[in-house]
Amino acid sequence: MNIDNCSKKVNDNGKISNVIFPRISIITPSYNQGSFIEETICSVIKQGYPNLEYIIIDGGSTDNTSEIIKRYEQWITYWVSEPDNGQTHAINKGLAKATGEIIAYLNSDDYYLPGTLFKVAEHFRQFPDTDLLHGICRYVNEEGEKIGEQFGKIKKLEEILDLWDVWWKQCQFVQPEIFWTRRITDKIGLFKEELNFVMDYDYWLRILEAEGTVGSVNSEFSCFRFTSDQKSNQSEKVAEELLQVVHPFLWSNLTKISPQKQRLLRGKWLYQSVFLKQVEISLTTGEPKAKRYFNLLKIMLNHPGILLTFQFRQRIKDVFLGTIYNLSKTSGYFIAE
Repeated sequence: MNIDNCSKKVNDNGKISNVIFPRISIITPSYNQGSFIEETICSVIKQGYPNLEYIIIDGGSTDNTSEIIKRYEQWITYWVSEPDNGQTHAINKGLAKATGEIIAYLNSDDYYLPGTLFKVAEHFRQFPDTDLLHGICRYVNEEGEKIGEQFGKIKKLEEILDLWDVWWKQCQFVQPEIFWTRRITDKIGLFKEELNFVMDYDYWLRILEAEGTVGSVNSEFSCFRFTSDQKSNQSEKVAEELLQVVHPFLWSNLTKISPQKQRLLRGKWLYQSVFLKQVEISLTTGEPKAKRYFNLLKIMLNHPGILLTFQFRQRIKDVFLGTIYNLSKTSGYFIAE
């Protein structure tokens, strides 16, 4: 893929026709993504955005990634290829280099759609109080064919903390559609490098905890590519890390959500992390049903917040109806339809 005249003619001060554009810093963390990174790079450069700072942090790839980057380095502000401590470390290295008023990171298998950076700049011009901006994210397969889309519906801290009825109910942000401000990074700091799967979620959560303002544009910004070997395919590990991240917020008295909402979210957390985990252990080890019910009853007595959750009440209802059904069959009162 070649880039011919990919940039518009601009002045050094980031002007087109006397219009001043805010500097946007895009960081691409990469490791052995030679199959996709060229499309990622081209999608950034072909934006033609006049005040772009493009930073690529490669973790010492052993494929053809470096050769591809060198092909476009005249349009890249800074790049390096050296061993690092993983994706989050690479993002933070990029943040340390970034000087833009607006920041984003774009993984090396995802890409922007034409005009995205101009739409982002225009939103921040109109709504300068925005701290986190998202658009619509297009889902694509490995060949780049559209297979779906996602438009987040999160504005408040209590919404992003609700994994069960918001984040996991197709209301979540998708990472490549997100842009945020330098001022909010100065306020909340860097990404947490101890997180392997959900460092992006944690960052958006901390922005909302810091009372950041969320803005949105009803337009496709980016493409999230589904591949067979991406980390997000490990759904159980992703879920475990999400539960780990939200836990301190749900039990802290400093979390700025209503006590009622906090109690409800605690109940949901306990139902999934304690109650269902005990059910799984019981079934895996082949515990007798009576012992299983006794252990689950102890959990309910120790964690009565579980009783607040719809999921728990629905499970009890299903178990009760199932018991009635079985009893009716056994006693001969069951009538087949």
